[in-house]
Amino acid sequence: MRIAILAPEKIEFSSAAAAITLGSAASDDIVLAGEGVASEHARLGLDARGYVLEVRAGVAPIYVNARPVRERALLHAGDQISIGAAQVLLLGEHVREACPDDLEPDADLPPGTLSLRGVGGARSGAALSVAPTLELGADGLPVGLGAKAGSLRVFCVHGRPALLSRDLPASAWPRINGHVATRAWLHDGDQIAIGAQRYLVDAPADAARHDAAQAFIPPEATRPEDTAGPRREVWWLLLTAAVIALVLALLLAIHH
Repeated sequence: MRIAILAPEKIEFSSAAAAITLGSAASDDIVLAGEGVASEHARLGLDARGYVLEVRAGVAPIYVNARPVRERALLHAGDQISIGAAQVLLLGEHVREACPDDLEPDADLPPGTLSLRGVGGARSGAALSVAPTLELGADGLPVGLGAKAGSLRVFCVHGRPALLSRDLPASAWPRINGHVATRAWLHDGDQIAIGAQRYLVDAPADAARHDAAQAFIPPEATRPEDTAGPRREVWWLLLTAAVIALVLALLLAIHH
């Protein structure tokens, strides 16, 4: 997992461990300075569910994207964790592939193809539909279609989600899964942070494509049919059944 400490000093940290501790003690995996940070203040792990943050009992609450977490929370790459005066950003493992800046958005998108789900800020809990494009201002809030400058545009190209900033000041550049990116191809589940707003990308078709790409293909499926494992297993079962039938026939003949 990758973590960026934003305050009180800027440091990036990377670990192959399944879990790390965050706190003020020298024995913690990530040592955080500043008021309000206790030793072993929290534990951050990665399992089948994703990133799991656990807060030690008896310490001050932790805030994730300005929301308090007292015991446990499931996090996404791009979430910002506040522990006392320390600010920690959970980074995605990979920076998204940059898209060209001269793309032509799809003119029509079927309903439900692409939307942004608010998970932080003024639009938390709301879904913003991309139909066929969505423009966000430097504050991360919708500005309506057709904005010419100072905006972030989300759209699809041949069904593939993309993000492109247009004349945004550097201070308002968006982060995708914690990484600054002014133009990128998006994927289902990505988190976009711009201003105080945070959105998760909902792209069901992209998720289906990803699942299909990750589908397991057994080695036998790539072999010629006459050497494939399943066919050998069928012949073995047929041979076993024939032997059993022959033994039963002999036993019946002996008894008669």
